[in-house]
Amino acid sequence: MRAMKESMSRLVTVVDDEPAVRDVLVRSAQLCNCECQVAACAEEALEVLKQRLSPVIVTDLRMPGKGGVWLVQEVRRRWPDVAIIVVTAGEDRDAARACLQAGAHHYFIKPVNLDEFHHVLEIARRSYFLERENKRYRRHLERTVCRQTHRIRRTFFSAIDSLVLAMEERDSYTAGHSHRVRRYVLRLGRALNLKRPALQQLGLAARLHDIGKVGVPESVLNKPGALTEEELSLIRQHPGIGERICQRIVRSKEVLAGIRSHHERLDGSGYPDSLRGDAIPLLARLIAIADSYDALTSSRAYHEPRTPSEAYHELEAGSGTLYEPEFVRVFVETNVPLSTGRDPLTSAISLLTKPALQH
Repeated sequence: MRAMKESMSRLVTVVDDEPAVRDVLVRSAQLCNCECQVAACAEEALEVLKQRLSPVIVTDLRMPGKGGVWLVQEVRRRWPDVAIIVVTAGEDRDAARACLQAGAHHYFIKPVNLDEFHHVLEIARRSYFLERENKRYRRHLERTVCRQTHRIRRTFFSAIDSLVLAMEERDSYTAGHSHRVRRYVLRLGRALNLKRPALQQLGLAARLHDIGKVGVPESVLNKPGALTEEELSLIRQHPGIGERICQRIVRSKEVLAGIRSHHERLDGSGYPDSLRGDAIPLLARLIAIADSYDALTSSRAYHEPRTPSEAYHELEAGSGTLYEPEFVRVFVETNVPLSTGRDPLTSAISLLTKPALQH
């Protein structure tokens, strides 16, 4: 096997319709310790190369049939790494330049200077193997980077999952809330025909939307009665806190905007920035509906859970003032009460949530 590889590494294909010229080129290549295979025209050369590809081709331009320029173009298209040397008569300089433009590496005017030919032949052979080695190395680097990216992604989402779990451990009433909101909102996004990148961003923003509650005292989070103005102010800081926490690990502006603005409302009554209408980011308008629905249908310190029908009625009552009317309509049509099991709709759509964010 090693001997075969060595033989292939020294192989040169010589293409010329004149036997005398072909013989000179073959003998010259052999002086460089090269093995030669020959062809008398471009079409024959292509068949020879299909049987045994050589690192270097030496070809004439003027030959019966399709000629040298066509051969150069075909070789470059089929085997882009192969080195091509063109030999031509003086009057074919324009055709030789056309070959160079098509991908040939060098050309000689007949009669060929043999010393120069030996030099170019060796350079062409070495260039072929150097290019192949560089490509192998690039592929190796790409595979290595891909593996490292996957490892970093897994670590990244494990850290996010830990943050979410730590936040929800502080508030027993909202345990599982972020996971359910993500499931609801991805179903909504899919029904609205969002593209895959937007769905990925939406799923991540929904999973992290309440992460800022780690900065809110537990006494406020779990207070059973009405909150004071000071306590409400603390609660209303959690979207901004969440954005600041996630800025260090999330680069997507859309995801960060979804986290910051999920409590904004169409009429400007939301927080933290009192945004109105289309000024509210798309992801935030979607998450707001799913977030409100889950809050209404879950047991909280300050209220008993409502039925899905009652929650849908409240969402519809806020349609156009608090929530995007079209989004509410689609949400009501497509979301049915979900079990705590895995949602098959979302497991197939979110590359960004694998593997740590799915349970």
